Amino acid sequence: MIISLTQKEEQAVMAAQGNKKFKKKSFRDFQFMEMDVTSEFIKPGNSFGRLSLVTTPIGDFHDITVRALRILEETPYLVCEDTKETSRLLRFFNFKKELHLLNEHNEDEAVAECIKQLLAGVDVALVSDCGTPAFADPGLKLVNECINYNIEIDFIHGANSVLSALTVSGFDISRFFFYGFLSPKKEIRVKELKSIASLPHPVILMDTPYRLKNLITDLNDVVPERRIFLAMDLSTSNEKHIRGKASDLLDELQVLFGEDKPKAEFIVVVDKHQKEKPVE
Repeated sequence: MIISLTQKEEQAVMAAQGNKKFKKKSFRDFQFMEMDVTSEFIKPGNSFGRLSLVTTPIGDFHDITVRALRILEETPYLVCEDTKETSRLLRFFNFKKELHLLNEHNEDEAVAECIKQLLAGVDVALVSDCGTPAFADPGLKLVNECINYNIEIDFIHGANSVLSALTVSGFDISRFFFYGFLSPKKEIRVKELKSIASLPHPVILMDTPYRLKNLITDLNDVVPERRIFLAMDLSTSNEKHIRGKASDLLDELQVLFGEDKPKAEFIVVVDKHQKEKPVE
């Protein structure tokens, strides 16, 4: 990817104006100890900007960290997956920021603009709708471009739906396999499920809410006797945990949603394959 730097001086002025504009300290109410923040935005030796991958809450906005709030407030160039979701988060904390989109529809152009800003010395922060950017969400291409240009990358920790679901699943998670999103096509999805059915450790699956019933139905066909844990709407007032075989989950989903398609964000954890003991 070739980046033009013809607007370098103009962008440097914009960065300076941005740093002056967002000096309010509304997030200080969330601090519980004195923190040394003097080195947070020190530029690396090459004078490029810094990319911050900011983890945002998966449900309850109070789960955000003090560090994430400060990065969101002070970084002049904020990039998000969806302006509607990120605007809700910013309004909750009384932040007013210009947002720049980066998603599957404009990724090449958005990454090019982010790199242009970073090479001009402007700090950039990337967030997804919720959770961790570049993890089953847009952002990987931007991360790789930053690596290519030797641009510093920071990861800002926070809530994680995968670890949350694993921790409360009750399964042995000393080792686990993250498969992530399955194919939306049934034939391919069934093949994917068959390929991981014999793994000797729990498997984490994700999909869009409206395909939840289809996924559990396919699991009922592929691994009908396997223990499954379903976590929905984690960290919200509607959080639900369902445990059992796939048939049990289908019965519970019928009670909860009837014939409607679920709208709940979810994580599915499929327990490990148990080897049959030889008959003595």
